[in-house]
Amino acid sequence: MTLSCSFGAPLWAQTSLPAEQEQILEESIPEEKIPGPALVQTPSKAQTPAPTPSGPPQLMMPAACALGTDCWVVNYIDTDTEKDSARDYTCGPRTYDGHDGTDFAIRDRVAMDIGVGVVAAANGRVVRVRDGQDDQQPTGEQIQTMLSSNLGCGNGVLIDHGNGWQSISCHMKKGSITVKPNQPVRAGERIGEIGQSGAAEFPHLHFSLFKGGTIIDPFSGEAIDGGCGGTPKPLWLMGLTLPYEPVALYAGGFTPGEPVLDGLRIDATGAATVRADAPALSFWVGIYGVREGDVIHMTITDPLGRPFASRAITQDKTRARQFYYVGRKVRGTLMPGPYTGTLTLERTGDGVTTETISRALERMVTVTSVEP
Repeated sequence: MTLSCSFGAPLWAQTSLPAEQEQILEESIPEEKIPGPALVQTPSKAQTPAPTPSGPPQLMMPAACALGTDCWVVNYIDTDTEKDSARDYTCGPRTYDGHDGTDFAIRDRVAMDIGVGVVAAANGRVVRVRDGQDDQQPTGEQIQTMLSSNLGCGNGVLIDHGNGWQSISCHMKKGSITVKPNQPVRAGERIGEIGQSGAAEFPHLHFSLFKGGTIIDPFSGEAIDGGCGGTPKPLWLMGLTLPYEPVALYAGGFTPGEPVLDGLRIDATGAATVRADAPALSFWVGIYGVREGDVIHMTITDPLGRPFASRAITQDKTRARQFYYVGRKVRGTLMPGPYTGTLTLERTGDGVTTETISRALERMVTVTSVEP
């Protein structure tokens, strides 16, 4: 399904909504050590790139956040030209059919409300701006209406970087855009904030780069139809490393009862304390990039280090985003003290398109005594 990122011309009209961007919260209740260093994306003034006469622009990360800490790449560009088939630039599945940009997601609506900046990826001049669309959780009917009305991009900014290079930022927060058409911008200059306008199922920035109307993948330096698996020639600013992350455990926490998916969309920080008279105790985790065959183990241990709840999952389908939880109903009251939730994810590589990886996330909550 293709949605319009256009302000009226086909050059800017190709961004997509996944046919299936499901968020699954498992319905059973018998039940971040996030890997890698934070990426600081803002270079010093001495590093600010200048336009080059003929070569591509050197790009800054278009979202003002730390990749792997408070924002994550959810979907890369689809390099596979075959219908109903999708591969990112590494030949992995971190994309969907027809996706023509990079999606930088933030944790939840709370983060969106606080404000996460969108910046100009390179020096240039603003061509077009659209603002005024609401940030919302769209229904299927609303998505179809936006698609048919050419409003799928939501609030966005189109920038011309010279020499045929242009970029577009979509799904920006209503009322946050700070630039106007024909305004010059410098690399790293704030142009607005990440939002959930248009056909966006979660708060994120959709960023697309064009050369003469052809979509270019900034991670590989190749055109969208250039295939996958080659030696990347990234267009990111020298010294700015945006590593490919095959899977990310981006959020986790405890809740006194069953987690509610709609609530986690709004606030995915988790409770710091839970009362001992809670009806249940659950540990939940949000994952980006889960793949079919991944083996996931979840456990909760009580203050004495004893198992409180556990479950094992073999992922049945590759998904862009997935929620899981483990928990247990409580008879009587919980033992006061610290409880620890742990999720481990193991993936066995095939030596071609899948690497062997191991990821773990741990969270703690303190159960407090009930005053008599």
